[in-house]
Amino acid sequence: MVLSWVVMFASIFLVLLAAVALCLQVLRRREALSALQSCQAQLKQLQDKAYQQEAEMRELTAGLRAEKAHVEQLQRQVKFAHGLRAQLQSDL
Repeated sequence: MVLSWVVMFASIFLVLLAAVALCLQVLRRREALSALQSCQAQLKQLQDKAYQQEAEMRELTAGLRAEKAHVEQLQRQVKFAHGLRAQLQSDL
């Protein structure tokens, strides 16, 4: 009879131990999910920022291209004006 009580208490102890372990696993899972959600939110913010910076970079690159084209046009106009001035001076 004593042996059956020992077995019963050991079984109850093991069940309680398993329940505590299960509760700890549930808590760890909740912490992991919370950390995962936080990381996902940070990732989304970083992706949004990266997309915004890429769009800004494309806009700045297009502006730079336009400015370079304008500088080339002005250089051609200056060269043409110098040519006209030289021609006018030679005609005098």
